[in-house]
Amino acid sequence: MARVGGRQRSVSGGHLDEESGSFVRALARGLSILVLFDIEHPEWSLHDICARTGMSKTTAYRMVRTLETTEFLAYDGKTERYHLGKATIPGAYLTMSYVGFVRAARPFMERLSEATDETVELTVRGPGGAIVVDQVASKHPFRLNLPTGRIQSTLSTSSLRTHIAFLPVAEQRKIISSPQPAMTPNTMTDSEEIFERMASERAEGIAYDLEEQDIGVCAVPAPILERDGSLKAVLTVVAPAERFGARDRKRKTEAVRNAAAKLTAYLNGRAING
Repeated sequence: MARVGGRQRSVSGGHLDEESGSFVRALARGLSILVLFDIEHPEWSLHDICARTGMSKTTAYRMVRTLETTEFLAYDGKTERYHLGKATIPGAYLTMSYVGFVRAARPFMERLSEATDETVELTVRGPGGAIVVDQVASKHPFRLNLPTGRIQSTLSTSSLRTHIAFLPVAEQRKIISSPQPAMTPNTMTDSEEIFERMASERAEGIAYDLEEQDIGVCAVPAPILERDGSLKAVLTVVAPAERFGARDRKRKTEAVRNAAAKLTAYLNGRAING
């Protein structure tokens, strides 16, 4: 047990059962509203918040009014929609400093993008999926429009699968037990097949998205590891399908695997060969 703030706390971290006496359900509901806001969904109406969270209109209204009063949310009377308030600004800057390794990763990402002539992304796991925290866009005339800050939320995305593959088996099972939407005809939706696939991808240190999330888009990620072997982040090469044939795929796979290994070694203070 670790002592935090004068109280005993399990060293197992933040995985708290909802039936625990330490779990504050009202707080969890308020936070479930805050995590709805991201770069692709900067505003929400009360109706949409209810639909997404499953809260009743009365409960959701009480929550958003409380968040508005404490300036975590702001309300636009013209659009009748909510957006993040100024109380979230300091936390945003703190979060960026927390993932300060992004700055260290940038040169590795730039070299990988140059070597593959493709877009390179760096993701970390957050509420709702894998968050794209940095990106180096391809210089190729035809490149994909993929905004930094978006959340990858389906297991058809190889980057998110890589994140989930490094979780304990029980957590993996819980996540994949939810119905998986078929994003394209290539999407794998059977939970047992997904589980076996993630085990293989973790063992290989490589995963693929072969037009499973979006038609015409392919990707190959590799894990960036902590000293203890746990996952820190995922480095991904994203390419149009026409530039991801067998030969190109092999070259880009070797490049991202090599870049992730070098970045892992650099972040953990080990010597880098090659």
